[in-house]
Amino acid sequence: MLRHLCALVLFMLSASHAWPAQTRANDPLPGLQEDINSAVAIVRPSVAGIVARKKSGADGPGGALLWFDSIGSGVILDEQGHILTNYHVVDNARKIDVTLWRSPPHTYTATIIKKDPSMDLALLKIQSADRLIPARFGDSSKTRIGDLVLSVGSPFGFDHTVSMGAVSAAKRDLFINGKTYAGMIQTDAVINEGNSGGPLVDIHGRVVGINTAIYSPGAAYIGIGFAIPINQAKHFFTPFTGAVPAAVKFPAINPLHKFPIDMNKGRPNDFNHTTFRDCAQCHIIQVKSPMIVGHKRPHPFVGACDKCHIVERTHATGAPVTVAARGPGTLDLSYHSDSWSFFKHILLKALPLFFVSSIIFSLLGLGGGFFYVPILIMCHLDFHTASTTSLLMITTGSLSALYVFKKSGMVDLKLVSALGTPAMIGSFAGGILSDAFNVYTLYILFSITLFAASYMMAQDKKILEGRYYRLEASPLVMHRRFNGHEYSIDLVLAGFLVLSVGFLGGLLGIAGGWFLVPMLVLLFSLPMRIAVATSSFIVPLNGLAGFAGHGFVGHIDWQLALPLCALAAIGAQIGARISIKTETNVLRVIFAFILSLVAVWMLTKNVFVF
Repeated sequence: MLRHLCALVLFMLSASHAWPAQTRANDPLPGLQEDINSAVAIVRPSVAGIVARKKSGADGPGGALLWFDSIGSGVILDEQGHILTNYHVVDNARKIDVTLWRSPPHTYTATIIKKDPSMDLALLKIQSADRLIPARFGDSSKTRIGDLVLSVGSPFGFDHTVSMGAVSAAKRDLFINGKTYAGMIQTDAVINEGNSGGPLVDIHGRVVGINTAIYSPGAAYIGIGFAIPINQAKHFFTPFTGAVPAAVKFPAINPLHKFPIDMNKGRPNDFNHTTFRDCAQCHIIQVKSPMIVGHKRPHPFVGACDKCHIVERTHATGAPVTVAARGPGTLDLSYHSDSWSFFKHILLKALPLFFVSSIIFSLLGLGGGFFYVPILIMCHLDFHTASTTSLLMITTGSLSALYVFKKSGMVDLKLVSALGTPAMIGSFAGGILSDAFNVYTLYILFSITLFAASYMMAQDKKILEGRYYRLEASPLVMHRRFNGHEYSIDLVLAGFLVLSVGFLGGLLGIAGGWFLVPMLVLLFSLPMRIAVATSSFIVPLNGLAGFAGHGFVGHIDWQLALPLCALAAIGAQIGARISIKTETNVLRVIFAFILSLVAVWMLTKNVFVF
């Protein structure tokens, strides 16, 4: 009996010592504290302090201007210097100064590149030689009442101040100063003057909202603040920054209307995947391939990269993740505004290049696709959209120049009719079969063709116009006496060559004028100016047939192509008028060298690095 009693006492004593130890081991507070400390360390380098210099509505004594500083905060979106903040912080600012984490007293001057008063958001841009650390983004649709959140900003000018609270309401609709704010996140994390535009962060350091407003009848903080959900903000900034955000919730679409794709195998090579579109709008993404933040993006996609990839901070594991199909519903692509944004902010900068290219290549009797396609790819369009747009630009540009060349009396229309048919057949076939080629193969073919064209363009005119090449291997030979010149065309050989080059031109978006002129001069002894003028009639036939082939498989983007076609037509007119009276040998050598550089760029940037 005594033995059992002693055992019971020992058990109770051991339990009494074990219980506090177990309690301490299961205490969640140390772990929570570590999470909070980690979240602060993650987000602070991505928060900017903003001071906007504004003019007061009233004048000072003697008519002097009264100036004041609007204080706010911002979130760094990418390494290129894009910063998101509230519109009311920088509205009507004469100067905007930005302070980064641990950068004081150094400040950066910011410019506004986009603003939306209805959303109370503005996108700033700074130039910094230092490496900027973009913020991590969460999914605000998963925010729940009671979630712990952190508010980081510059209240009253105290940079990078951190306060903690909880989500008080997940979807609060507000009406502030005549504006409606839908679906706001309500929080009791401290938001004061200077916090506007700063991030509301979860305990994992991910931005879930942009601090915007407080409810304060007495002009003092009383524990009710509001933040714009980050998923709403992404609609504002992702078309311009290419930042790496989390999933943006788009309207649902019937899965039967979507074609499943595996993004581990790369982005589809079709016209829907230009950079201002979202793959998830037209496909069910079955698996995603990992990508690492800070590394080169797998593709130049302007928008939410996580639509195609698992965004990771460390080395990727390579494990695919299944994504559920979307339910039935309707889809609004918002195409018109996205297209205009793409044109205004990206393509507009390249218009001078298109214009000069159309002049030069018309002057040389070429289509211009050698420059059109690389420039469009440089603007982040996919290869198929670039080649299709290029073919339509070549067609309109060449058509606009036809009158000038026809008036010169140097166009051999019989030769055009003989070679135009095989050229169109080949070009149409190239456009239709373009989807059968891997996009990397197309890049390589384009580069090889550029090198070949560069070599031909660099040849001396005297060599090209030598009468030593009169190829008449087949019995089907056309003998021509035109405009004081005599020459013979082997229609079998010429037809085969034109058919092959037409196919390549339709495939790559370059029409084939680059080969027609050297072929007619070098192989069949046509005078250079007759070859250029005759080629100018065959090129639009090639371009139109190739464009029709691409259109047959759905590679047309009319809103993008039409304004560029108008520009190409004007440039081609100018080039054609200059060509009639100008020797172009020196210009050919210069452009031959430039074509070689473009070929190297296509290989290095879009094949080996892509």
